[in-house]
Amino acid sequence: MKFFIYDNVNEQVVINREGILLVKEFAILMNEQRNKCTADPLGKNKIRAYKEFAYIFLFFDWESPFFNEPEQDRHQRSLENSGLTDEEFEDPEFKSACRMYESIQNGGINIRMLRACMSAVEKLIFYFETVDINERDAVTGKPIFSSKDLISNIKNAKELVASLNELETQVKKELEPDSGLRGGTEAGFFDQGQIRF
Repeated sequence: MKFFIYDNVNEQVVINREGILLVKEFAILMNEQRNKCTADPLGKNKIRAYKEFAYIFLFFDWESPFFNEPEQDRHQRSLENSGLTDEEFEDPEFKSACRMYESIQNGGINIRMLRACMSAVEKLIFYFETVDINERDAVTGKPIFSSKDLISNIKNAKELVASLNELETQVKKELEPDSGLRGGTEAGFFDQGQIRF
């Protein structure tokens, strides 16, 4: 379910599913009082809220160009590209909205499985980056890491990456349509977003 999309005409993240504003954590971000700034003294343009939405999209969303980066790098890039200051990032209302979006985005069992697999792969990457086949046991003098095991692990890495990509594609495919229609029925007038209340 895509709550945010990038509007390349206005070069900002916009709300795709207005229903997200029914969630109090997101509705609070749109409050005019907290959006007042020098560029928008009345807070009507919601400049701060859209910077916050940009961070949320860039850090948490599957469609983010930074999604596959390590968490610390993803945070730094999301902060820089959204234009949020460190002070704005530390705002409790914003943090609450982040936790809620993460909960919404990652609540399903398939998504949790994908996240767990990605976390395990990060640990394997660390293993490959730090393994030293020349390292020896101080007592026995035998190698700590077997080159045979390392070669086997490297060969299996290709299969692991392919499986992870397949799982990620499957999860994204399940999230994409999210039309709520079942059994091959076609979208009606209300389903197509023709009516706005």
